[in-house]
Amino acid sequence: MGAYWILLIAAVIIFLQGMLFKRTALKKLTYSRSFKASSCYEGDSIELIETIENRKALPVPWLRVESQFRTGLAFESQLNLNISEGQYNQNHKSFFSLLPWTKIVRRHRITAKQRGVYRLGTVSMTTGDLLGIQSVVQSMTLPGGITVYPRPLDVSEMELPVRTWIGELLVRRWIMEDPFHISGVREYRSGDPMKDIQWKATARTGSLQVYRRDTTADCRLMIYLNIEDHEGMWTKVTRPEPIEYGIRLAAGISAHLLSQGIEVGFGTNGAVVDGEEQDMLLPAAGGEAQQDLILELLAKLELTRKLSFHDYLLSMLDRQEESVDMILLTTYVSPRLEALLERFRMKGHSVEVTLLEDGMIVAGKEVSA
Repeated sequence: MGAYWILLIAAVIIFLQGMLFKRTALKKLTYSRSFKASSCYEGDSIELIETIENRKALPVPWLRVESQFRTGLAFESQLNLNISEGQYNQNHKSFFSLLPWTKIVRRHRITAKQRGVYRLGTVSMTTGDLLGIQSVVQSMTLPGGITVYPRPLDVSEMELPVRTWIGELLVRRWIMEDPFHISGVREYRSGDPMKDIQWKATARTGSLQVYRRDTTADCRLMIYLNIEDHEGMWTKVTRPEPIEYGIRLAAGISAHLLSQGIEVGFGTNGAVVDGEEQDMLLPAAGGEAQQDLILELLAKLELTRKLSFHDYLLSMLDRQEESVDMILLTTYVSPRLEALLERFRMKGHSVEVTLLEDGMIVAGKEVSA
């Protein structure tokens, strides 16, 4: 009978401790994680801080934490971190044991290998009793994440004719006359409009004099990126390399020209991450805030088209009322698309077409109306 009672008491104890830990293990147990920065560039090293705290007098015998990230963030190898990586996602699994009133802070070093928006997503915590007989699971969705911007290409390393075209654009920025700012008078030259004649100065000098106007920084550029990797593409890009190169090129052109005081805008026929409803057009503007908006849109861009590049540009034809300089980054130019570009030129727009291939520019031309 002694052995029977021992077994019975042991069973009761096991049952009671199982019920106790099942009811209390997740109580006053907090978990959080966050990135130290809200954004970075491709190739940057970032830090993810993970905090687990047991705020009660009972210990947590064991705790399994499981989470998931999109591929594109490379975690450095670390003890107590098991990573299984698939084509699109990577699963993380860690085990902990916490004493009463214990706080664990773990720092992960991560390399941002690919542009994109990486949200913290859902974390699943599983815990239970001392023997692992009873268990309880809790899932939570964590706010926040990090935006990885594309690494802008160095414009100075571009192949001709894009570099030449941008150089001409920068020169033109300083030679355009501003009709609202007058800095003095000068002698009349053939072609000057009669309305610019300064009659008092003409009478005083005995020769025709006209107003001399200041130059202006009113120069604007629109960058249009075609997400299609070939004509007739359905929905998904099958050759991502030229499109990714075009994304980095768009980032490089915008960064260079915005730093020179030129207003830059961006548009694309692609879709953004998670199907967000967003107008895929940023009107031309200047300053650091505009660069941040362009980089954020490029980071969110999925390799999926919303509509054909021809139809997208057609919708821009009436929206672009004032004359602007346009650069098109595309893998092809069809006769139908070329006919549409001619309509832009007839409206006074200057158009540069840059054909993209894997990691390079293969052709380009500038046509001005």
